[in-house]
Amino acid sequence: MKDPKENPPKDVDVESRWWIDTGKSGGKQRSSGPKVIPPERILGESIFAVGQGFDEDRARSELSDSNMSLIRDANPAPGEWGYLCPVESRAKKEQLEKTRKFLRLPPWALGVLVDSGVSIRAIATGDPPGERIVELRLGKESSFDAWDEGEWVRERVFRDRHRALREGTRLISQYLKNREL
Repeated sequence: MKDPKENPPKDVDVESRWWIDTGKSGGKQRSSGPKVIPPERILGESIFAVGQGFDEDRARSELSDSNMSLIRDANPAPGEWGYLCPVESRAKKEQLEKTRKFLRLPPWALGVLVDSGVSIRAIATGDPPGERIVELRLGKESSFDAWDEGEWVRERVFRDRHRALREGTRLISQYLKNREL
């Protein structure tokens, strides 16, 4: 049996691994030209840098603030859906008509249908505005999300757009009336 002192394990140079970002350069840079970084290292650093400095509370607050901004921009009458289309492409006319027909807002609620061409987001708030916000996303992947005082409190994913439409009015009304959902 060999003595481990004769062949000690080699040190692993973690700084040279593409998936490790230590903030240090992987070696001395030659003054004769720019340092060549292998493409896989750039990819790894960009993947892991995405979450660096991410502030979940700020992101949550900005999302509910942006939903309220969309409602304000549409300036809907209480109980009626406003409409915004921030992109050039629009959803099919029949999809929009079906959404308006099936999704009913409580008479005191404010809501906007945001048309992104491939999906429609139904965003609504109760009274007082902004305290409770709901979003029903109708598209290939349909879902319901709810916020209470900026805190994300509920998510539901539907198997298809039709199921989301069938259950959307009830969920919107229930959530905006009752915090206990």
